[in-house]
Amino acid sequence: MIICSARNPLARTICDAFRASILLSAASLVLAPAAQAQRVTDNAAAGAEDAFGTSIGNERVGLYSGNDVRGFSPVTANNIRLEGLYFDRPAAFTDRLVQSNVVRVGLTAQNYLFPAPTGIVDYKIRPAGNDLVVSTMLGLNSWGGGRLEIDTQIPVVKDRLSLVAGVAGFVDELAPGNQSFFGSYALAARWKPGRNIEVIPFWSRIDLYNREAAPLYTPEGAFLPPRIERRKFPGPEWADQRNTVQHYGALTKARLGGGWDFAAGLFRSTSDSATNFATNFTALRPDGTAVRRITSDPPLSLAGTSGELRISKSFTEGPRRHTLHAALRGRERVSRYGGGASVSYARAPVEQLLDAPEPDFRFNPQTDETVRQAIAGIAYDGRWQGVGGLSVGLQHTWYRKRVDRPGAALARTDDEAWLPNVTASIEATKRLAFYGGYTRGLEESGIAPDNAANRTEALPAILTSQVDAGLRWKIPGGMSLVAGVFDVRKPYFAADNANVFRELGDVRHRGVELSATGTLVPRLTVVAGAVLMKPRVTGEAVEQGRVGRRPLGQPSRILTLATQYEVPGLDGVQLTLNVTHRGTRAADTRNLVFLPARTIIDAGFRWRFDLGDNPALLRVTMLNVMNTYDLALVGSGSYQVNAPRQVTMFLTVDF
Repeated sequence: MIICSARNPLARTICDAFRASILLSAASLVLAPAAQAQRVTDNAAAGAEDAFGTSIGNERVGLYSGNDVRGFSPVTANNIRLEGLYFDRPAAFTDRLVQSNVVRVGLTAQNYLFPAPTGIVDYKIRPAGNDLVVSTMLGLNSWGGGRLEIDTQIPVVKDRLSLVAGVAGFVDELAPGNQSFFGSYALAARWKPGRNIEVIPFWSRIDLYNREAAPLYTPEGAFLPPRIERRKFPGPEWADQRNTVQHYGALTKARLGGGWDFAAGLFRSTSDSATNFATNFTALRPDGTAVRRITSDPPLSLAGTSGELRISKSFTEGPRRHTLHAALRGRERVSRYGGGASVSYARAPVEQLLDAPEPDFRFNPQTDETVRQAIAGIAYDGRWQGVGGLSVGLQHTWYRKRVDRPGAALARTDDEAWLPNVTASIEATKRLAFYGGYTRGLEESGIAPDNAANRTEALPAILTSQVDAGLRWKIPGGMSLVAGVFDVRKPYFAADNANVFRELGDVRHRGVELSATGTLVPRLTVVAGAVLMKPRVTGEAVEQGRVGRRPLGQPSRILTLATQYEVPGLDGVQLTLNVTHRGTRAADTRNLVFLPARTIIDAGFRWRFDLGDNPALLRVTMLNVMNTYDLALVGSGSYQVNAPRQVTMFLTVDF
């Protein structure tokens, strides 16, 4: 049952309408005609080739995600690809547009054109074909949240033109007890004007309504916050975020004959926040009292235009295949940020509800920023059947940033760099292969967090590097093992003594990563991974004692296990178990406070069955089975609570 707990009348109206639409959709399941399966077959664990990170629909397994690969974020670094093409994305895609994404790192980055330090996240647009398919997903959870997703595949001209369209609505209940409402929509076409040519234009939009600002907790000394009651929102109701994200563009791929291939994409992304708030309980004491500070921002905007043009030539020489690539990439990102105003309230218990009226925030002038970057690259990829492969690439990048801050002279940054990469693999046997690689990159470093004095400020681009090596062993019986070592180096950003988030030194993440995937025993599928890492910060600030040697928030170990077991005698039923363990993490830049190690366990089942003539999938999962309490690190000495135990249910039906 959806519980419409919002106190805002508009929010309650939206929630009631959403609940009604779910009931109508559920009633229609029995009436719709059958069709070929589309979303019922989504299964991230079964589809994972390794344990480094695979997402399909709203399922994810593996060690890494777009926000965390070897301790860094490919999304923040702007290492995003859409169907393999360069994409500058200021905000997330909707699942109505993309079906899946894979983290390309280590072995999976071998033979990938122009790899990047800390990996690349490659997204795939939903497929379309010659069958009319309507897929619905109804989701509910024990907190009173819910969702309804409808995705369609519409054939127009057989083998030539088909459409993908989707719409979804969400009532989102979050760990601190706050609430939000989402709507997401997408439309894409797959047009094949010739046998070897495909053109994909697309558009998508996400609307976020009434998302109350989740509280941050910042102790006044070197200690962790006292235990915070989760799912109890202390207000205020008026501190709501309203945000709109759009992605649109087109890409094309063509085989031109004679070994020539062509690929191109031109993309536009925008993220506009009409309202934006941050709530921070500052000077938090062990007795649970704090000074509440609420910051409001004037309208914020991010807009990016990006694209890639690539041409490739392949030729064979007996068992050897050679491919030469030439690519041009470019982007322009224009942003407006800052100008926020704050109000503070008297010290009080953090759980005390604030029902004061919204103050009259008087905003300050904002900062305008423009980034332009062009990248030209050439690469060679060689593969020798039964022997191995070699990839070599060289890019040259031109980077320009202009920052117009109120009351200051125009700040200019102009830089250019050569970015080489080389990867190699050797097939020692049919089952055993070795790999190694080096890559250098010029990456974005994100924005300052909400607890910093320069919150929302865009940070400068940085030069990064990565060396890695390892092996892959296809074990007889169905398992695949990957073991590797890595060394990643980047400038280190954290808050200084004035709470300004800026570069304070260099950071190196050096470690070992392990992946084991496949069928361990009959009926049992396993995706298991481990990262054992030694993250270290160096530089003048460390030598002076102003910064600790452990980088902020980085555990020395991460362990993950996802299993699916087919129950004998129960056709279509699988038991699922997911376990994630993270080691201790430095909670402040000086390493005076550490978050303890935590293990989170999720358990449930999947049931594939037929609803009438229609394939269906029911997934029920208890998240955080042990109700483990943890804190998520937002910035140095600033925290949010994790999600307590909840039960989720997703019913997917393909018509």
